[in-house]
Amino acid sequence: MTASGARFPNAVEKTFVVTGGAAASLATLLGMSTSGSSSVSLPLDKGVAWAVYLLKQDTKTPIYNGDGPPRWNRVTFSASPLPTLTLAPYWLDLATALPNARPGYYSFSSPFVAKDPKAQDPWTQMLKLLKKEPGWDSKGFPQFQRCFASTDKTGICVAVYANKDYTDNVERDGYMETITIHTS
Repeated sequence: MTASGARFPNAVEKTFVVTGGAAASLATLLGMSTSGSSSVSLPLDKGVAWAVYLLKQDTKTPIYNGDGPPRWNRVTFSASPLPTLTLAPYWLDLATALPNARPGYYSFSSPFVAKDPKAQDPWTQMLKLLKKEPGWDSKGFPQFQRCFASTDKTGICVAVYANKDYTDNVERDGYMETITIHTS
């Protein structure tokens, strides 16, 4: 028998640009205006934020407990001349994940979103929209997934997974949203 282990993917700094209908569709899901230019900051999950800390090592005092500083990704949309959505700067490089390495795939995910969210942040707004979409399956894994193809053949997917949070030793049901890019 062979032994194998799991490995969390490395964080990288990259900018991805999605164009055409895919850009407008994703901007709409994020609650962004698609009639001109708009932008939104998306807070990142603690695991992604920790991976970014390991990449940057950017605190005055080194951190060793897995609780790095909060991080955000910036998403900007421009309607003309061609709908364009830019996502940057932090991504997990899924080619470095084990045991299921996926070269050419990059992702980031949301912090925990409560099952009955009351917040107004972009992740919560997207969850509220996705729960109304055809294809939402409260018992599925994932509960929802939608993929779009950019005009340059870059693929982008949004997925929602059931998740549990144990803050203050209290179990809460909720979700994690993930955005994944596949470059050609």
